[in-house]
Amino acid sequence: MNERAWERAGAASGLAAAVLLLASLFLNPAAPTGDDPVLTFFYVAGNRGMVLLAALLATLAAVVFLWFVGHLRHLLQRAEGGAEAFSPVVFAAGVVLSAMTMLSMLPVTALASMTRDISTASGSAVFVLSELHRLALGPLGLLVALFAGTTGAAMVRREVLGPWVGWFGFAVAVIGLIAGVTAFFVSGLFVTIAAMVTGIVFAVWVGDAAVLMLYRPEVDRAEVPGTAFAH
Repeated sequence: MNERAWERAGAASGLAAAVLLLASLFLNPAAPTGDDPVLTFFYVAGNRGMVLLAALLATLAAVVFLWFVGHLRHLLQRAEGGAEAFSPVVFAAGVVLSAMTMLSMLPVTALASMTRDISTASGSAVFVLSELHRLALGPLGLLVALFAGTTGAAMVRREVLGPWVGWFGFAVAVIGLIAGVTAFFVSGLFVTIAAMVTGIVFAVWVGDAAVLMLYRPEVDRAEVPGTAFAH
């Protein structure tokens, strides 16, 4: 495969991750927003198939997203001429975001497995598992803010794609920051909605960037050299 084909494969991974994430968000029925473990248990028991499918799709999205993150690192390293300005932070934030997404699915999966046999369930266990999943929304929001903000800054500097995609990334970063910070202090409907909105706008932003990269691989722009940084 030549450079252009590899770039299209990397861009396709971003589009696939965005589609999988959106499917996961819209498949999962609205969970109860209270702290009652009984309501949570019967919600998961009644929607077990959808809950597990949504968790699977989110995990697959996180795995595929790793390829897209590696693709972005390659593009930014080439644009930065080895100066390593934004590329290390984008790569690290993307990898940790992917790992945190996968970890956040484990409490949900464990809770769904628990519903197979009601005798194995206890109110405290259900509460702890549901709280672990909710508390993961804080770090996830902050990681979205770091990844989108850093990548957006590189886009505004025209290291990859264009400024308007970068400004879109800044907007995603602000939404992720708000959702992440508030998740540490409050619970209930607001946190659920904020997490949903963050996931949707993040997926749309990644999908838009991936489509543009598919339409015009960055190697076509890089044929005329001009690094953003100098040693």
